[in-house]
Amino acid sequence: MQKEWLTYVVKEAEDGRVLRSVMRGGMKLSGRMLQKLTRSDGFRVNGKKTFLNQKVQAGDQITICIAEEEQSTVAPVEMPLQIAYEDAHVLVLNKPPGIEVHPPEQRAKFRPTLAHGVAYYFEQIGLQAKVRPLHRLDKDTTGLVVFVKSAFAHQALDRQLRKGGIKRTYLAIVHGTPAEQAGTITGPIARDPDRPMLRCVAEGGEEAITHYRVIQSFREPNSDKPCALLALRLETGRTHQIRVHLRYQGWPIFGDDDYGGYAESIDRQALHAASVHFAHVETGQPVEVKAALPEDMARLLPETIGPEGFDEWVAEWRSK
Repeated sequence: MQKEWLTYVVKEAEDGRVLRSVMRGGMKLSGRMLQKLTRSDGFRVNGKKTFLNQKVQAGDQITICIAEEEQSTVAPVEMPLQIAYEDAHVLVLNKPPGIEVHPPEQRAKFRPTLAHGVAYYFEQIGLQAKVRPLHRLDKDTTGLVVFVKSAFAHQALDRQLRKGGIKRTYLAIVHGTPAEQAGTITGPIARDPDRPMLRCVAEGGEEAITHYRVIQSFREPNSDKPCALLALRLETGRTHQIRVHLRYQGWPIFGDDDYGGYAESIDRQALHAASVHFAHVETGQPVEVKAALPEDMARLLPETIGPEGFDEWVAEWRSK
């Protein structure tokens, strides 16, 4: 794998500024990325090595190394992967239930995770890169997970994530029906004092914001109790945030034993990461990836609102 370089042309408005300022501003590079480029001799101006405090002129060409060979820290393990989207910088997978995204702490007993499968996939396509998940899903939550292929792509998408530029939509089937068709849940989230592996809404917890919309209300087939299919978006990313907030509102997720849910017809929480929207790392063009509702969730719904309506639900909600 040869080094890959990206070229940026200095704009008129940037004439006379120092290189560091242009790279942080116009090129939107993080401080950590600048440090990495400096250590690896990974930038040039008009093809020549230089320093970050050099002044640049309009029309100068700044080139930076955006990909190089790296040693993976995750062992490759062959496994089937559901690739929902891939380009030179990003790999988006549709995660099945029952598998973690990334290995836990090093002292834990080894068990294959999605990251091990990605390491194997990279090996097969000849990509020597570290495995970098941009975010995570709980073990039994299904749906879209974004992996990036380089430090450059990671810092670019991490910036989008922190600034709210990456939009993720989840679908959940819950007990009970919200009184309002749409709303926002804002309870702060902290570690549960009685169950330290879990979380709860508590004063002094971290800020957490979840937006929801009712897609459809219906009745449980066997008990005739009210339930609903919800679409959800996260404004923050706390551990178990959706599960905690829905329990707090009195709408626990089907099958979520840890947070008050129950259902004999599904053996996990009925929560699915259904879509992700972000800007392409190089072009800035919008990229939207979708994953249809998995079968174990789809069979919980009445036939009149089957998973074929998913695209319309998400598009209608996002447009408002």
